[in-house]
Amino acid sequence: MLSRRSLLAIFGTFDLLVFAFFLFAIMTISKKTPVVRFQKIDRGMPKVTAVTEIAALPKTNRTVHHVGGSNISVSSSVNGNGVIKLTVEAKDYPGCHWKIKECRRRLPRAIIVGVKKCGTGTLRYFLKVHPQIAFSLEEEVHYFNVPSRFEKGIDWYRQQMPFSRPGQVTLEKTPRYFVSSAAPSGIHDQVSPKTKIIILLRDPVKRAVSDYLAMMSTLGLSEPKTDNITDGQIPPYVDPIYDIKPDFEHSVLDDDGAIKEWNGLVNIGIYSNHIRRWLDLFPRDQLLVLDSDTLTKHPVAALKKVEAFLGLASFFEKGQFHYSPKKGFYCLNISGRVQCQGSAKGRKHPTVDSAVLTKLRNFYRPYDDRLAEMLHQNFSWMTSL
Repeated sequence: MLSRRSLLAIFGTFDLLVFAFFLFAIMTISKKTPVVRFQKIDRGMPKVTAVTEIAALPKTNRTVHHVGGSNISVSSSVNGNGVIKLTVEAKDYPGCHWKIKECRRRLPRAIIVGVKKCGTGTLRYFLKVHPQIAFSLEEEVHYFNVPSRFEKGIDWYRQQMPFSRPGQVTLEKTPRYFVSSAAPSGIHDQVSPKTKIIILLRDPVKRAVSDYLAMMSTLGLSEPKTDNITDGQIPPYVDPIYDIKPDFEHSVLDDDGAIKEWNGLVNIGIYSNHIRRWLDLFPRDQLLVLDSDTLTKHPVAALKKVEAFLGLASFFEKGQFHYSPKKGFYCLNISGRVQCQGSAKGRKHPTVDSAVLTKLRNFYRPYDDRLAEMLHQNFSWMTSL
Protein backbone atom coordinates (compact mmCIF):
# COMPACT_ATOMS: atom_id res chain seq x y z
CA MET A 1 0.00 0.00 0.00
CA LEU A 2 1.43 3.34 -1.13
CA SER A 3 1.74 6.06 1.42
CA ARG A 4 -0.05 9.36 1.08
CA ARG A 5 3.22 11.13 0.36
CA SER A 6 4.02 8.68 -2.48
CA LEU A 7 0.58 9.17 -4.04
CA LEU A 8 0.96 12.97 -3.98
CA ALA A 9 4.36 12.66 -5.65
CA ILE A 10 2.96 10.43 -8.40
CA PHE A 11 -0.03 12.74 -9.13
CA GLY A 12 2.22 15.81 -9.04
CA THR A 13 4.56 14.25 -11.61
CA PHE A 14 1.56 13.33 -13.81
CA ASP A 15 0.26 16.92 -13.72
CA LEU A 16 3.66 18.23 -14.79
CA LEU A 17 3.78 15.77 -17.69
CA VAL A 18 0.28 16.78 -18.87
CA PHE A 19 1.23 20.47 -18.66
CA ALA A 20 4.46 19.88 -20.60
CA PHE A 21 2.56 17.93 -23.28
CA PHE A 22 0.04 20.74 -23.84
CA LEU A 23 2.82 23.36 -23.91
CA PHE A 24 4.72 21.34 -26.53
CA ALA A 25 1.54 20.92 -28.61
CA ILE A 26 0.81 24.64 -28.59
CA MET A 27 4.37 25.53 -29.61
CA THR A 28 4.31 22.96 -32.43
CA ILE A 29 0.99 24.26 -33.83
CA SER A 30 2.17 27.86 -33.70
CA LYS A 31 5.27 26.97 -35.72
CA LYS A 32 3.41 25.00 -38.38
CA THR A 33 0.53 27.41 -38.89
CA PRO A 34 1.76 30.97 -38.50
CA VAL A 35 -0.74 33.72 -38.91
CA VAL A 36 0.64 36.53 -41.03
CA ARG A 37 -1.35 39.71 -41.48
CA PHE A 38 -0.44 42.94 -43.20
CA GLN A 39 -2.61 45.56 -44.75
CA LYS A 40 -2.82 49.18 -45.79
CA ILE A 41 -5.32 51.97 -45.29
CA ASP A 42 -5.97 53.87 -48.52
CA ARG A 43 -8.84 56.31 -48.48
CA GLY A 44 -10.97 56.35 -51.56
CA MET A 45 -10.13 52.78 -52.51
CA PRO A 46 -12.28 49.69 -51.92
CA LYS A 47 -11.63 47.36 -49.00
CA VAL A 48 -8.88 44.88 -49.78
CA THR A 49 -9.44 41.27 -48.84
CA ALA A 50 -7.54 38.52 -50.57
CA VAL A 51 -5.97 35.21 -49.66
CA THR A 52 -2.87 33.78 -51.30
CA GLU A 53 -1.74 30.22 -50.56
CA ILE A 54 1.98 29.86 -49.93
CA ALA A 55 4.09 26.92 -48.82
CA ALA A 56 5.65 26.69 -45.37
CA LEU A 57 9.03 25.75 -46.81
CA PRO A 58 12.25 25.38 -44.83
CA LYS A 59 13.71 28.71 -43.76
CA THR A 60 16.61 28.42 -46.18
CA ASN A 61 14.18 28.20 -49.14
CA ARG A 62 12.08 31.19 -48.23
CA THR A 63 12.14 34.68 -49.67
CA VAL A 64 12.23 37.35 -46.98
CA HIS A 65 9.87 40.30 -47.48
CA HIS A 66 9.97 43.21 -45.05
CA VAL A 67 6.32 43.93 -44.37
CA GLY A 68 5.18 46.56 -41.93
CA GLY A 69 8.63 46.73 -40.38
CA SER A 70 8.79 42.97 -39.72
CA ASN A 71 10.68 40.15 -41.44
CA ILE A 72 8.09 37.79 -42.90
CA SER A 73 9.45 34.72 -44.68
CA VAL A 74 7.13 33.64 -47.47
CA SER A 75 7.31 31.70 -50.72
CA SER A 76 5.07 32.19 -53.70
CA SER A 77 5.24 28.50 -54.69
CA VAL A 78 2.70 26.09 -53.24
CA ASN A 79 3.74 22.83 -51.65
CA GLY A 80 1.30 20.08 -50.73
CA ASN A 81 2.69 19.93 -47.20
CA GLY A 82 2.31 22.63 -44.57
CA VAL A 83 0.43 25.13 -46.74
CA ILE A 84 -0.40 28.35 -44.90
CA LYS A 85 -2.51 31.34 -45.92
CA LEU A 86 -1.22 34.87 -46.20
CA THR A 87 -4.14 37.19 -45.53
CA VAL A 88 -4.16 40.81 -46.63
CA GLU A 89 -7.00 42.94 -45.31
CA ALA A 90 -6.95 46.74 -45.16
CA LYS A 91 -8.99 47.13 -41.96
CA ASP A 92 -6.53 45.05 -39.90
CA TYR A 93 -3.60 47.39 -40.50
CA PRO A 94 -3.39 50.69 -38.60
CA GLY A 95 -2.96 53.85 -40.63
CA CYS A 96 0.57 55.18 -41.05
CA HIS A 97 1.10 58.71 -39.70
CA TRP A 98 3.78 60.91 -38.16
CA LYS A 99 3.11 59.79 -34.58
CA ILE A 100 4.23 56.23 -35.38
CA LYS A 101 8.00 55.99 -35.11
CA GLU A 102 8.56 53.73 -38.12
CA CYS A 103 6.30 55.81 -40.35
CA ARG A 104 7.88 58.63 -42.33
CA ARG A 105 7.79 60.26 -45.74
CA ARG A 106 10.23 58.49 -48.02
CA LEU A 107 11.49 59.37 -51.47
CA PRO A 108 10.13 56.96 -54.09
CA ARG A 109 12.04 53.76 -54.71
CA ALA A 110 10.35 53.46 -58.09
CA ILE A 111 8.76 55.95 -60.49
CA ILE A 112 6.31 55.38 -63.32
CA VAL A 113 7.71 57.84 -65.86
CA GLY A 114 5.41 57.18 -68.80
CA VAL A 115 4.22 57.02 -71.35
CA LYS A 116 1.28 59.39 -71.59
CA LYS A 117 -1.90 57.64 -72.85
CA CYS A 118 -0.29 54.21 -72.47
CA GLY A 119 -2.12 53.01 -69.35
CA THR A 120 -0.16 54.64 -66.52
CA GLY A 121 -3.39 55.70 -64.80
CA THR A 122 -4.71 52.15 -64.96
CA LEU A 123 -1.47 50.76 -63.57
CA ARG A 124 -1.61 53.19 -60.65
CA TYR A 125 -5.29 52.37 -60.03
CA PHE A 126 -4.52 48.66 -59.76
CA LEU A 127 -1.27 48.95 -57.82
CA LYS A 128 -2.83 51.17 -55.13
CA VAL A 129 -4.61 48.17 -53.61
CA HIS A 130 -1.35 46.29 -53.03
CA PRO A 131 -0.62 46.53 -49.27
CA GLN A 132 3.10 47.06 -49.78
CA ILE A 133 2.72 50.02 -52.13
CA ALA A 134 2.39 53.65 -51.03
CA PHE A 135 1.65 56.11 -53.83
CA SER A 136 2.32 59.86 -53.86
CA LEU A 137 -0.49 61.99 -52.46
CA GLU A 138 -1.00 63.78 -55.77
CA GLU A 139 -1.74 61.56 -58.75
CA GLU A 140 0.98 63.27 -60.81
CA VAL A 141 3.64 65.32 -59.01
CA HIS A 142 5.42 66.89 -62.04
CA TYR A 143 8.46 67.75 -59.93
CA PHE A 144 11.21 66.91 -62.40
CA ASN A 145 9.57 68.41 -65.51
CA VAL A 146 8.08 71.67 -64.20
CA PRO A 147 10.78 74.25 -63.33
CA SER A 148 8.61 76.11 -60.80
CA ARG A 149 8.15 72.88 -58.84
CA PHE A 150 11.73 71.70 -59.21
CA GLU A 151 12.92 75.00 -57.74
CA LYS A 152 11.10 74.13 -54.50
CA GLY A 153 13.73 71.50 -53.78
CA ILE A 154 13.92 67.83 -52.85
CA ASP A 155 12.45 68.40 -49.37
CA TRP A 156 9.27 69.74 -50.99
CA TYR A 157 9.21 66.66 -53.24
CA ARG A 158 9.50 64.38 -50.21
CA GLN A 159 6.51 66.12 -48.64
CA GLN A 160 4.40 65.02 -51.62
CA MET A 161 4.93 61.40 -50.60
CA PRO A 162 2.73 59.55 -48.08
CA PHE A 163 3.82 58.28 -44.69
CA SER A 164 4.95 54.71 -45.19
CA ARG A 165 6.51 51.82 -43.31
CA PRO A 166 9.95 50.29 -44.00
CA GLY A 167 8.30 47.32 -45.72
CA GLN A 168 6.40 49.45 -48.21
CA VAL A 169 7.60 50.77 -51.55
CA THR A 170 6.84 54.43 -52.23
CA LEU A 171 5.89 55.15 -55.85
CA GLU A 172 4.94 58.18 -57.87
CA LYS A 173 3.64 58.51 -61.43
CA THR A 174 4.19 61.40 -63.83
CA PRO A 175 4.03 60.34 -67.52
CA ARG A 176 5.60 63.57 -68.77
CA TYR A 177 8.90 62.55 -67.16
CA PHE A 178 9.45 60.15 -70.08
CA VAL A 179 9.86 62.97 -72.60
CA SER A 180 11.34 65.55 -70.24
CA SER A 181 14.92 66.53 -70.92
CA ALA A 182 15.57 67.16 -67.20
CA ALA A 183 13.79 64.21 -65.56
CA PRO A 184 16.34 61.38 -66.02
CA SER A 185 19.27 63.30 -64.51
CA GLY A 186 17.01 64.85 -61.85
CA ILE A 187 15.81 61.45 -60.63
CA HIS A 188 19.30 59.97 -60.85
CA ASP A 189 20.97 62.79 -58.92
CA GLN A 190 18.29 63.88 -56.43
CA VAL A 191 16.44 60.65 -55.62
CA SER A 192 18.94 57.83 -56.21
CA PRO A 193 20.95 56.19 -59.01
CA LYS A 194 19.27 52.97 -57.85
CA THR A 195 15.73 54.27 -58.48
CA LYS A 196 13.68 51.76 -60.45
CA ILE A 197 11.97 53.09 -63.56
CA ILE A 198 8.65 51.73 -64.89
CA ILE A 199 7.59 52.54 -68.47
CA LEU A 200 4.46 51.49 -70.35
CA LEU A 201 4.48 51.55 -74.15
CA ARG A 202 1.58 51.29 -76.60
CA ASP A 203 1.08 51.23 -80.35
CA PRO A 204 2.35 54.76 -81.13
CA VAL A 205 -0.40 55.39 -83.68
CA LYS A 206 -3.18 54.50 -81.24
CA ARG A 207 -1.37 56.49 -78.56
CA ALA A 208 -1.38 59.56 -80.83
CA VAL A 209 -5.15 59.31 -81.39
CA SER A 210 -5.79 58.91 -77.64
CA ASP A 211 -3.55 61.86 -76.90
CA TYR A 212 -5.44 63.96 -79.44
CA LEU A 213 -8.76 63.15 -77.72
CA ALA A 214 -7.31 63.97 -74.31
CA MET A 215 -5.86 67.28 -75.48
CA MET A 216 -9.11 68.27 -77.17
CA SER A 217 -11.10 67.51 -74.02
CA THR A 218 -8.79 69.43 -71.68
CA LEU A 219 -7.22 72.24 -73.70
CA GLY A 220 -9.16 72.46 -76.96
CA LEU A 221 -7.52 73.87 -80.07
CA SER A 222 -3.99 75.19 -79.69
CA GLU A 223 -1.27 76.85 -81.68
CA PRO A 224 2.33 75.66 -81.27
CA LYS A 225 5.10 77.81 -79.85
CA THR A 226 7.72 77.25 -82.52
CA ASP A 227 10.52 79.49 -81.23
CA ASN A 228 12.90 76.57 -80.71
CA ILE A 229 11.99 74.57 -83.83
CA THR A 230 14.25 74.69 -86.88
CA ASP A 231 13.50 73.32 -90.34
CA GLY A 232 13.64 69.54 -90.39
CA GLN A 233 14.37 69.27 -86.69
CA ILE A 234 13.19 66.22 -84.73
CA PRO A 235 13.69 67.27 -81.10
CA PRO A 236 14.21 64.06 -79.11
CA TYR A 237 15.72 65.91 -76.16
CA VAL A 238 13.21 68.73 -75.63
CA ASP A 239 9.71 68.58 -74.23
CA PRO A 240 7.24 68.01 -77.09
CA ILE A 241 5.19 70.91 -78.41
CA TYR A 242 1.51 70.39 -79.19
CA ASP A 243 -0.37 71.59 -82.23
CA ILE A 244 -4.07 70.65 -81.99
CA LYS A 245 -6.34 71.29 -84.98
CA PRO A 246 -10.10 70.62 -85.45
CA ASP A 247 -9.35 67.06 -86.63
CA PHE A 248 -6.65 64.50 -86.03
CA GLU A 249 -5.44 64.41 -89.63
CA HIS A 250 -4.59 68.12 -89.76
CA SER A 251 -3.03 67.91 -86.31
CA VAL A 252 -0.39 65.38 -87.38
CA LEU A 253 0.09 66.48 -91.02
CA ASP A 254 1.08 69.89 -92.34
CA ASP A 255 -0.43 71.59 -95.40
CA ASP A 256 1.91 69.66 -97.69
CA GLY A 257 0.90 66.32 -96.17
CA ALA A 258 4.19 65.83 -94.32
CA ILE A 259 4.16 64.44 -90.79
CA LYS A 260 4.69 67.02 -88.04
CA GLU A 261 7.47 65.14 -86.34
CA TRP A 262 7.88 67.85 -83.70
CA ASN A 263 4.21 67.75 -82.65
CA GLY A 264 3.76 66.07 -79.26
CA LEU A 265 1.07 63.83 -80.73
CA VAL A 266 3.73 62.27 -82.94
CA ASN A 267 6.98 62.97 -81.11
CA ILE A 268 6.08 61.22 -77.86
CA GLY A 269 5.58 57.99 -79.83
CA ILE A 270 9.18 58.03 -81.08
CA TYR A 271 9.97 55.87 -78.06
CA SER A 272 13.54 54.97 -79.00
CA ASN A 273 14.63 58.63 -79.01
CA HIS A 274 13.29 59.26 -75.51
CA ILE A 275 14.18 55.97 -73.84
CA ARG A 276 17.79 56.42 -74.88
CA ARG A 277 18.19 59.16 -72.27
CA TRP A 278 17.03 56.83 -69.51
CA LEU A 279 19.43 54.08 -70.59
CA ASP A 280 22.27 56.61 -70.55
CA LEU A 281 21.83 56.97 -66.77
CA PHE A 282 20.10 53.79 -65.54
CA PRO A 283 21.15 50.18 -66.26
CA ARG A 284 18.72 48.08 -68.27
CA ASP A 285 17.81 45.91 -65.27
CA GLN A 286 16.49 49.01 -63.46
CA LEU A 287 13.97 49.64 -66.23
CA LEU A 288 10.74 47.65 -66.43
CA VAL A 289 9.20 48.29 -69.85
CA LEU A 290 5.67 46.92 -70.07
CA ASP A 291 3.48 46.43 -73.12
CA SER A 292 0.28 48.35 -72.46
CA ASP A 293 -1.62 45.70 -74.40
CA THR A 294 -0.67 43.12 -71.76
CA LEU A 295 -1.97 45.33 -68.94
CA THR A 296 -5.24 45.87 -70.84
CA LYS A 297 -5.91 42.24 -71.77
CA HIS A 298 -4.05 40.33 -69.05
CA PRO A 299 -3.77 42.62 -65.99
CA VAL A 300 -2.64 39.91 -63.57
CA ALA A 301 0.28 38.92 -65.81
CA ALA A 302 1.41 42.54 -66.05
CA LEU A 303 1.02 43.18 -62.32
CA LYS A 304 2.97 40.02 -61.47
CA LYS A 305 5.88 41.47 -63.46
CA VAL A 306 5.67 44.66 -61.40
CA GLU A 307 5.59 42.67 -58.15
CA ALA A 308 8.71 40.74 -59.16
CA PHE A 309 10.48 43.90 -60.36
CA LEU A 310 9.82 45.71 -57.07
CA GLY A 311 10.48 42.67 -54.87
CA LEU A 312 6.94 42.59 -53.47
CA ALA A 313 5.07 39.65 -51.98
CA SER A 314 2.61 38.02 -54.37
CA PHE A 315 -0.82 39.60 -54.03
CA PHE A 316 -2.76 39.92 -57.29
CA GLU A 317 -5.07 37.12 -58.44
CA LYS A 318 -7.51 36.66 -61.32
CA GLY A 319 -10.50 36.82 -58.98
CA GLN A 320 -9.68 40.44 -58.13
CA PHE A 321 -10.51 41.61 -61.67
CA HIS A 322 -13.77 41.82 -63.59
CA TYR A 323 -14.02 42.50 -67.31
CA SER A 324 -16.75 44.98 -68.19
CA PRO A 325 -18.08 44.41 -71.74
CA LYS A 326 -19.86 47.77 -71.53
CA LYS A 327 -16.69 49.69 -70.75
CA GLY A 328 -14.35 47.44 -72.69
CA PHE A 329 -11.72 47.05 -69.97
CA TYR A 330 -10.99 45.32 -66.65
CA CYS A 331 -12.22 46.71 -63.35
CA LEU A 332 -11.23 45.85 -59.79
CA ASN A 333 -13.33 43.20 -58.04
CA ILE A 334 -12.45 43.49 -54.37
CA SER A 335 -14.54 41.62 -51.79
CA GLY A 336 -17.29 41.13 -54.36
CA ARG A 337 -17.51 44.85 -55.06
CA VAL A 338 -16.71 45.87 -58.64
CA GLN A 339 -15.20 49.32 -59.10
CA CYS A 340 -14.13 50.77 -62.44
CA GLN A 341 -12.16 53.81 -63.43
CA GLY A 342 -13.93 57.02 -64.40
CA SER A 343 -15.48 58.01 -67.70
CA ALA A 344 -12.21 59.57 -68.90
CA LYS A 345 -10.89 56.07 -69.54
CA GLY A 346 -12.08 54.27 -72.64
CA ARG A 347 -13.03 57.28 -74.76
CA LYS A 348 -14.30 56.21 -78.18
CA HIS A 349 -11.75 56.94 -80.88
CA PRO A 350 -12.87 58.93 -83.93
CA THR A 351 -12.71 57.48 -87.42
CA VAL A 352 -9.37 58.49 -88.90
CA ASP A 353 -8.42 58.47 -92.58
CA SER A 354 -6.80 55.07 -93.19
CA ALA A 355 -4.18 56.66 -95.46
CA VAL A 356 -3.03 58.86 -92.55
CA LEU A 357 -2.85 55.87 -90.20
CA THR A 358 -0.76 53.94 -92.76
CA LYS A 359 1.53 56.94 -93.20
CA LEU A 360 2.09 57.14 -89.45
CA ARG A 361 2.78 53.40 -89.15
CA ASN A 362 5.37 53.60 -91.91
CA PHE A 363 6.91 56.61 -90.16
CA TYR A 364 7.22 54.79 -86.81
CA ARG A 365 8.53 51.48 -88.21
CA PRO A 366 12.29 52.30 -88.17
CA TYR A 367 11.98 53.80 -84.69
CA ASP A 368 10.18 50.68 -83.47
CA ASP A 369 12.91 48.49 -84.94
CA ARG A 370 15.48 50.57 -83.09
CA LEU A 371 13.44 50.29 -79.87
CA ALA A 372 13.26 46.48 -80.07
CA GLU A 373 17.01 46.29 -80.66
CA MET A 374 17.75 48.73 -77.85
CA LEU A 375 15.65 46.89 -75.26
CA HIS A 376 16.02 43.34 -76.64
CA GLN A 377 12.25 43.21 -76.41
CA ASN A 378 9.39 43.03 -78.92
CA PHE A 379 5.94 44.55 -78.48
CA SER A 380 2.47 43.47 -79.56
CA TRP A 381 1.90 46.17 -82.18
CA MET A 382 5.14 45.35 -83.99
CA THR A 383 3.75 42.04 -85.25
CA SER A 384 0.92 43.86 -87.03
CA LEU A 385 3.11 46.38 -88.84
